[in-house]
Amino acid sequence: MLQVSESQVRLGLSAPDKTEAIRIAGRAMVDSGLIEPGYIDSMLGREAVSGTYLGSGIAIPHGLPDARDLVRRTGVVVVQFPQGVDWGGGEPARLVVGIAAKSDEHIAVLQRLTGVLGDPAEAERLGATSDPRAIMAVLNGEAPAAPAPEPVALPIEGDAIAVTAPSPHGLHARPATALVEVAKRFRAEIAVRHGGTTANAKSLISLLRLGASGGQPLTVSASGEDAAAALQAIRAAFEAGLDEPVPGGPAPAEEPAPRAVPADLDYDGRVIAGISASPGVSIGPLWKFQREELTVAETAPDPEAQHRRLDQALAAAAADLRNLHEEFWKKAGAAKAAIFKAHQELLDDPEMVAEAHALIDRGKSAGWAWRAVYEERAGTLAQLADPLLAGRAADLSDVGRRVLRLLAVVTESVAALPDHPVILLAEDLEPSDTAKLDPARVLGLCTAGGGATSHTAIIARSLDIPAVVAAGPSVLDLENGRAAILDGDGGVLVADPSERDRGRAAEARVKVGERREAERLDRYKPAITTDGKRVEVAANISDPAEAVQAVEAGGEGVGLMRTEFLFLQRDLPPDEEEQFAAYQTMVRAMNGLPIILRTLDIGGDKNVPYLRMPAEGNPFLGVRGIRLCFEREDLFRTQLRAMLRASVEGPVRIMYPMIAVPAELERAKAITEAVRRELNVPPVELGIMIEVPSAVMMADRLAREVSFFSIGTNDLTQYVLAMDRLHPVLAPQADGLHPAVLRMVERTVEAARRAGIWVGACGGVAGDPAGAVLLAGLGVAELSVAIPAVASVKARLRAIAMADAERTAREALDCADAAEVRALVRHRFADAGGLS
Repeated sequence: MLQVSESQVRLGLSAPDKTEAIRIAGRAMVDSGLIEPGYIDSMLGREAVSGTYLGSGIAIPHGLPDARDLVRRTGVVVVQFPQGVDWGGGEPARLVVGIAAKSDEHIAVLQRLTGVLGDPAEAERLGATSDPRAIMAVLNGEAPAAPAPEPVALPIEGDAIAVTAPSPHGLHARPATALVEVAKRFRAEIAVRHGGTTANAKSLISLLRLGASGGQPLTVSASGEDAAAALQAIRAAFEAGLDEPVPGGPAPAEEPAPRAVPADLDYDGRVIAGISASPGVSIGPLWKFQREELTVAETAPDPEAQHRRLDQALAAAAADLRNLHEEFWKKAGAAKAAIFKAHQELLDDPEMVAEAHALIDRGKSAGWAWRAVYEERAGTLAQLADPLLAGRAADLSDVGRRVLRLLAVVTESVAALPDHPVILLAEDLEPSDTAKLDPARVLGLCTAGGGATSHTAIIARSLDIPAVVAAGPSVLDLENGRAAILDGDGGVLVADPSERDRGRAAEARVKVGERREAERLDRYKPAITTDGKRVEVAANISDPAEAVQAVEAGGEGVGLMRTEFLFLQRDLPPDEEEQFAAYQTMVRAMNGLPIILRTLDIGGDKNVPYLRMPAEGNPFLGVRGIRLCFEREDLFRTQLRAMLRASVEGPVRIMYPMIAVPAELERAKAITEAVRRELNVPPVELGIMIEVPSAVMMADRLAREVSFFSIGTNDLTQYVLAMDRLHPVLAPQADGLHPAVLRMVERTVEAARRAGIWVGACGGVAGDPAGAVLLAGLGVAELSVAIPAVASVKARLRAIAMADAERTAREALDCADAAEVRALVRHRFADAGGLS
């Protein structure tokens, strides 16, 4: 265990500026045998790129990763500057802790600084002490020479309630984001107190810095005209779990601790153990990931211009995050896209923005001010003892750099990926780094830091990239091009593998590879169950280019074309010719396979500014879907003209969203028929989305008027369970496999069967391993799923008997909740591809 000796503590020194202070600390590190003299220049280089001031008078200068070969051994030195040294943030540094890291032994020493960072009185005492043993006692984890005074909390103003931090992980990113979203709905000033520290409830970073673990008591206070309502809403949010899974719902992944390599992973090469973050095994050369370096001027002459630059950069970054959220929602679903929603809250943190503007008022440039603020907060978060909370430092750095890129004077790309596939090494990866990785060029990810519940790990899993995290800084000592095995299942990186190692790794890959290849080769085979029943599997698409991908993936048609995506991210709606060209391209790409074009479904969680829709208290219950089409009949008729013109190119079906009552369907059909007569084209099949309970209850009447139903399980689930599927608190409970939802499906199918029409499903449940089986068992004839899932869903259905699916579906209707349904399916089909 690393210990700080008396020779590594230097007291009572002075320096004119931080450059000289770093040089003094560096020379002390040389004297202690920790570094080569050349490492001092790297420490200065690090400071030019990224400030190392933590707060409370403490700075931790250290070198850049490329100078790691100049480190002789891991250790720290402490240099005290009682008069203080200006570190660039307006607060002087009195304790300078120089770090030499060849392994991760120094981390325990740094973690002990956490208590000092949160205790200004203790930091001041250590910055002035004449006894080196006082500093040694703190950094070595011994009893301090003098007891630190209890921190003084801010007085509670207004009314207050007592709540408990959610279990198991406390007030980390997801529940804190949920709390911020609730707090921002009110004008009242809202504070959260934990022990001796008080946080702004509307500031995500402030809440994270509380470090509140699961089950710890919190006090929430509010003052202002709507304080009582705010506290009532916050109490309800805490009682509902603050977006944490509730008992009976899907359990979050545990944050596993680093462990010894299991016996069945007995490799001959150099094994570096970490934490499994995403399954899979890869073999290939290593490559270190380096992101761009951003340079900003420290001062600027025109504060007003700098204020504007910062505001514009923040607005542009927020728009970028909204687009990322939307794009990733389309690729991986709402749950995983919520990462970028949390990033929007980090960007909109009122304390951080206000502090950056305050630095601009003192003559700093917008870029320098912003970097100083976000790096100080990221450094504080990284030192928190709770690894889940400390892991949010990477998220804050990601958000901070997103803004900084728009303010930097010089942006220089340090390195790019090679042309051949590689296993990527990194200190840590920000979520946007991981989201943009091309799985074809990245065989796997291995990071020195991070954790299995970090956002980048979640994204890596969703993109099917094998990943190992928390492998320690030694992975960064491995040079580019070195042969390695990344075992995401075992949580290890193996450098210089032997032939036997390669053979074992190849064998581990064979099982998954064979299954995926078999699915790919059989992707054009119909999904016929073992007892001869067929279920059609189609694809959901959002733009013309995806039509070709749907066919190549084995889709038997397009079960849902979300036409609203043609209307998003633009200043004016597409005209008839633009829409016709898009629909015509898709119909031709289908080459005779059917395509269902859903009419405009704007509203709810999809807003289009140029439509100037009035603000609604609950947009999911307002003017959306077919109701908007009636409000803007001009848009509706234009879209219908384009769709009907394209229908002469191939089998087009038109589907109306959000039909709630027969009168809406009657009106939509009348408008469609009028447009069809104007164009003098043949009739097309018409259908409706079944996504509100009233449509289910009136399904027998509605079925007489259409050719098909398509169940939108996402919206149907939220309306049946009265839970907004995007709600920060309730969303985890909105599971489409709840028996109440399945009973709605059963009723819909029965009504359709009596009327002689077919039923499809195009929501998330259709692509869920258990959902596909249950929907088929309930009589759904077509499952429309995301393009990457087409082949696997077809293979899954070919592996089961419809009779078994039907029997399981009947039993699922009598279950108590979604968890019981999932357990039933998992048990019944344990040997059919790992259904869950």
